[in-house]
Amino acid sequence: MNSAAPDIHDIHPPFQIPQDWRVSVLIGTAVVLALLLAWFGWRWFRARRPQLTLVQRTLLKLDAARPLMDSGDARAFSAAVSDIVRGYVEERFDVHATQRTTSEFLRDLLTQVGSALQAHEQSLSEFLKFCDLAKFARWSLSGEEMRGLLASARHFVESTGVPIPAPNVVVTEAVNVPIRQS
Repeated sequence: MNSAAPDIHDIHPPFQIPQDWRVSVLIGTAVVLALLLAWFGWRWFRARRPQLTLVQRTLLKLDAARPLMDSGDARAFSAAVSDIVRGYVEERFDVHATQRTTSEFLRDLLTQVGSALQAHEQSLSEFLKFCDLAKFARWSLSGEEMRGLLASARHFVESTGVPIPAPNVVVTEAVNVPIRQS
C-alpha cells in the first residue's frame, strides 16, 4: 500500500496567546480589593458586636461547667470551677493564681497589705480548699454541695466585679516651679 500522501502529519507548534499585562493587573487589583473589603467588613462586624465584660465571661464559663455538676462528676466539676475562679482572680486582680497551689496563693494574698482580695480572703480560702478536697482527696460531693460550690463561685465573682476605687491622693504641699519667659 503505497500512497502518495502521508497519513501522519507533524504537530503544530503551540499557539501563543498574546498576553495583555493590563488583564493581570486588573485581576490582581480585584483580588486585593475583595480581600480589603472582607477585612474591613470583619472589623466593622466585630466592633458592632457587644463585648462581654470579665464578670460576664466568667459567669458564662461557670454556667458552662454546670453539665459536669449534673453528671455527678465532682472531681471534674470542682477542677473546672476552681480553674475558672483562679483565672478570674488572675485577670481581675493581676495576681498569679493559676500556676500555684492554694496554700501558696493564699499565703501571698495575706502578705499583700491593702489588696482588694483581702476582704474576700476568708470566702476565697474556703472555696479553694473545698475544691482541692474534691480534686485531690477525691471527696465525693453531693449535688447540693456542688450547687453550693457553684453558687459560692458566682457570688465571689459578682461581689468582686465592682471596679476597685482609685486611692485618694492628698497633696500636702504645693511646689512652686518658676516659669521661664521667652
